[in-house]
Amino acid sequence: MDNELKLVKVFATEMEALKQYIEELYRHDEDYDSMVNIEEGVKSLLKNEQLATPFFIKSGEERVGYVILTRYHSVEKGGLTVYIDELYVENRMRRKGVGKVILAKVFEVARGMGAKTVWAQAEPYNTAAQQFFRSNGFQPNQYLNFERPL
Repeated sequence: MDNELKLVKVFATEMEALKQYIEELYRHDEDYDSMVNIEEGVKSLLKNEQLATPFFIKSGEERVGYVILTRYHSVEKGGLTVYIDELYVENRMRRKGVGKVILAKVFEVARGMGAKTVWAQAEPYNTAAQQFFRSNGFQPNQYLNFERPL
């Protein structure tokens, strides 16, 4: 399966397919409050490639998920950091090694950008995601994240 899996940039003409995947992720994570921002968020995402890039995960020519990589600078980390904003693999493809292969491809993309760090987060209740990231070399950091809508 490794050779079949690839990351393919999402283009503006594929916005509806990306939105469907995002809705599936949010339903899966029960993040219903975020669903109201999908339309605006996807439009913004596709206009700001300097900040973030969405990729479909493909097995051969078939879409099986998506990942959004966001870029930011961190003095503490020594420069560019790539944040895995969202990572979603269809249920039928889970537990088959897709995530591990895709993370390796994410690391390649990040290295190609000159990134020093790849960062991800998981909700406190999402123990499967936490275990996935830990099993792929990620370590929890000591920070509490805060946000404030504008």
